[in-house]
Amino acid sequence: MSTLQYIHFSIEIWGALFSLISVITVFITRHYDKAGARKLINLLICATFLMISDSIAWAFRGNIKEIGYYAVRISNYCAFFFGFLIMPLVAEYISHLISKRAEIEGLYWKYIEWVLFVLGAGIISVNVFHEFIYSFDARNTYYRLNYGMLPGIIAFVGIVITLGVVLQYISYMTKFEKTAMIMFLVLPNIAVVIQTLHYGVSFTNLSLVFSILLLFISYEFDFMQYNAAKEKILAEERIRLVNQQVQPHFIFNTLSVIRHLCKNAPDEAADAINEFSGYLRSCTDFINEPDCIPAEREIDLVKHYIYLEQKRFGKSITVEYDIEETDFSVPPFAIQTNVENAIKHGLRSQQKSDGLITIRTYAQGSDNIVEIEDNGAGFDTEILKDPSRRNHVGIRNTAERLNLMCKGSIDVQSSPGEGTKVTITIPKE
Repeated sequence: MSTLQYIHFSIEIWGALFSLISVITVFITRHYDKAGARKLINLLICATFLMISDSIAWAFRGNIKEIGYYAVRISNYCAFFFGFLIMPLVAEYISHLISKRAEIEGLYWKYIEWVLFVLGAGIISVNVFHEFIYSFDARNTYYRLNYGMLPGIIAFVGIVITLGVVLQYISYMTKFEKTAMIMFLVLPNIAVVIQTLHYGVSFTNLSLVFSILLLFISYEFDFMQYNAAKEKILAEERIRLVNQQVQPHFIFNTLSVIRHLCKNAPDEAADAINEFSGYLRSCTDFINEPDCIPAEREIDLVKHYIYLEQKRFGKSITVEYDIEETDFSVPPFAIQTNVENAIKHGLRSQQKSDGLITIRTYAQGSDNIVEIEDNGAGFDTEILKDPSRRNHVGIRNTAERLNLMCKGSIDVQSSPGEGTKVTITIPKE
């Protein structure tokens, strides 16, 4: 191989390896934005095949053996094919970003890019049987024909269209995303012009891969910002939850119960003190937990809390446990907060004398399920859709923490006078 061939081969193999590493990295962090990660992975895989195809074309250029004959022709065709395929895949990814940032739908320009891909793939497929774009000489070297600029024109049009859409919605992007997007769209166009005037170097392919790596870096930067914001939200929420659990009126009420038991049932008073101590210890421990905790620890906290409430309200609160599965993790207070809501807003709001709470945990397919069901007052779940309503804000906060910490979800079924059933779903992965 010549020096130019070695340079191209080395750069493009490096680009292919980096693209593969990027695919693995995005796959690991896909929970951040599954749809965006899937589109970016498709784009990076396409870039990988483009680099491999072009590197093979350069490696076998000038090789007049049979393997060189077929390797050069197949790899050149694939390089054109994946070069055209990158355009709609870029459009799909950028369309997703814009839709997410601007909260809009219906960016149909990506379909134009798919049409351009079909057009480009069509003309190079025709060229296989009737050469009019490129051919190969006796030395097995690629050279252009009369319509050799046609692929470059199609690529130029596709990139310009995408650039126009990006400029229209660029205000919705972060500074780093703006830089990555502009460089991504400007560099290939410059390369198309250079390659048209100075044939012999794969400026377009090299600029496309470099630009795609900028998109990957932008994705990772956005992921870092997301993690930082998530940690801040969760840290604030942990402090708020602990303050809520050890609020003065709950402590005073519990101490009043213990004082009464000290006079009338000293043994029960000792048990209540142990339960209260366990409850406070769990609450203060949870403030230092940045991640999810074993479900067993959360259920222990729930049992401490229910014991104290039963001592306070007597037989008007009955609890049934149906614990089949504990080998999973939950955000701190995810179950306890819903049990507290069931007692305060479900049972005690109606002063029920036969209040019943059922707590279930079980595995179902690829999920772990927690159910908290009561026969209390119930409510109209439509109020959960109104963020301005302060009622049941704990449910909305719990739903947000479940999503942020373990991609879990919460479903509330309730009707006035018919009780409430809260279902927490946590993916096993």
